[in-house]
Amino acid sequence: MGKDLLVEIGTEEMPASFLRPALLQMEEITKEVLDSNFLFYKDIKVYATPRRLVVYVEDLDEYQRSQEEEIRGPAEKIAYKDGQWLEPAIKFSQQYGVKLEDLFIKNTEKGSYVFLKRKIQGKLTKDLLPNIIKEIITTIKFPKMMRWGDVDFVFGRPIKWLLILYGEESIDLEIARIKSSNFSCAPRFLSEKKLQIKSSQEYFYTMKENYILLDQEERKNEILRQAENLAMERGFYLDYSPELLEELTFLVEYPTAFLGEFDKRYLNLPEIVLKVTMEKKQRYFPLRDNKGKLVNYFIGIRNGTEKNIDIIREGNEKVLKARLSDAEYYYNEDKKEPLQNYLKKLDGIIFHEKLGSMRDKVERVKKIIFLLEQDFNLEDERKIILERAVELYKADLGTLMVSEYPELHGVIGEIYAKNSGEDEEVAKILGEYFLPKTLEDNVSSNLLSNILGIADRIDSLTGYFSLELFPTGSEDPIGLRRLTNGLLKILWEKEYDIKIKDLFDYSWNIYGFKNNKDNIWKKAEDFLSQRLRNFLIEKNYPIDLINGVLSLGFDPIWKVKKRLETLVELQKDNELYSKLYTSANRLVRIIPSNFVPLESLKEEYLITDEEKKLYYKFLNIKDKYAEDLKEGNYLKIFKSEEILDLVENINVFFDKVLVMSPKKEERDNRLSLISYLKNLFWELVDWSKIVKV
Repeated sequence: MGKDLLVEIGTEEMPASFLRPALLQMEEITKEVLDSNFLFYKDIKVYATPRRLVVYVEDLDEYQRSQEEEIRGPAEKIAYKDGQWLEPAIKFSQQYGVKLEDLFIKNTEKGSYVFLKRKIQGKLTKDLLPNIIKEIITTIKFPKMMRWGDVDFVFGRPIKWLLILYGEESIDLEIARIKSSNFSCAPRFLSEKKLQIKSSQEYFYTMKENYILLDQEERKNEILRQAENLAMERGFYLDYSPELLEELTFLVEYPTAFLGEFDKRYLNLPEIVLKVTMEKKQRYFPLRDNKGKLVNYFIGIRNGTEKNIDIIREGNEKVLKARLSDAEYYYNEDKKEPLQNYLKKLDGIIFHEKLGSMRDKVERVKKIIFLLEQDFNLEDERKIILERAVELYKADLGTLMVSEYPELHGVIGEIYAKNSGEDEEVAKILGEYFLPKTLEDNVSSNLLSNILGIADRIDSLTGYFSLELFPTGSEDPIGLRRLTNGLLKILWEKEYDIKIKDLFDYSWNIYGFKNNKDNIWKKAEDFLSQRLRNFLIEKNYPIDLINGVLSLGFDPIWKVKKRLETLVELQKDNELYSKLYTSANRLVRIIPSNFVPLESLKEEYLITDEEKKLYYKFLNIKDKYAEDLKEGNYLKIFKSEEILDLVENINVFFDKVLVMSPKKEERDNRLSLISYLKNLFWELVDWSKIVKV
């Protein structure tokens, strides 16, 4: 029978974005630490609010599980002979107080040694807990760690209190000069009074009694319930992003929803401006009527009770009014000029201090677009649309609206382009070229939007790569991972027949960089390959297939996709897949690492019928499926009758032909034939990376 362990880390307000990752870590770390200390428990639960991180271990055993360890003694050669223990073994047994009968010989990587087994009695759990809890707390990492005062400790935010209870017993621990106790702290809206907790079980009751909804899922549901009820009372419905609900969940400890109102005249603003103002700037739920139109109401979430809710509402309405008034001013001022006129401001907007202005970037992207127009064989009419979009796509950076609402870049460019009488498709490209912003976003269905998106990302990546601004750890201040993910997702989903390396070379020349391109590309290649690997893991491809395919390279992306899709399909036929795996690995194992195949086989040295037959079958496949190999029709090739026949003949060849012939000409010829066959199999995947089937 165990007791429940409760650990509450009280902090200053944590950023909402810190808490979901922290929860995942807390559960994982706690499990690892308890398991490694041989402690049994029933369940682990973790909770997070802006001011507290909580680990609750249910039914944690009072004693550590007893362990058995093996102790190595002297080497067998000096301690055991002819069935008798010698002097070193006798002294070893005496040292540990065991009988000679308890000794045994065991083979290790370093040779045979005498061993004994010793039982280690488990310790009291409460004696182990201080170190265990300290390890849990010090292992949690946040996107930004901070140090406070003169305390030699880092955490997401300063720790203010530490509550640790094992059953009803308080566990002593000091971290960051904070001593643990059996006291928690009430929310700020209750004057932060101290809350004495008498037992782990009592904790949850005390939290609710003091207006703290500890469970983040319960808080999220409560926010949604209250907001939906308020909306329904007016005949409206909520229009919100999952990110807003997640953020609100981690901004409050006790949510109370309220309905606010703003002047109807602000509904004349573009809808996206209203939504961004309410959602991103104020964390409000926008509302729509039954016709789908935004209405001049919003729902806010207060951290606290209903007390003084009218004052809270009025305060929030004033803040929103001020923001919308500003947005209205920006919009009206921006409309006085056509979008084209904002281009002149691009010279004064820095893209990167070492890579020039936004005007410089636009001019470079125009040149990349010129190359892509040839690659995609665009008609003249399409080129005109694309080139006009490239001319304008950064113009909105010069507007008041984007200078205050940078997240509206592109979207507001589309609106202003339409207001300025630009072509509808030109405007659409401006509003879509940056898609996808995240891996969750959709890729645009418009080819021209994607071409501009590729060119813009290639220019940025080439410039950042040249400066070696590769992300380290969780730090990625210029968003290199985001840029790369967007590029990879476009190329993956659309299967465009272009190579990143070709575009990198082209962009590099446009920049006119003089540093070592090959060295930079090697680092860029590693970075891109790792991003693609993570991308594929997210798509749930097996790790060995990912490793095997990426071993052949990642460029072009469409080939990676074709190879993985083929392998997944081949795995459905276990017999076929197993035959391919076995043959491929037989081929690669016999080729010496330093062997260089002949450019072509010498038919006069094809001696046996088996090797002649195998060679001609290989040539037949090579000729018949040459176009399919170029087009990535791997499934057609590797499920063909010819491949099955080839596999059978490979087996016959290995059974009846001496590959390593004493005659060099015959040996080189046979090894070369095997190399050709291996290369054919390696068109699909590096089979040596595949887990045995």
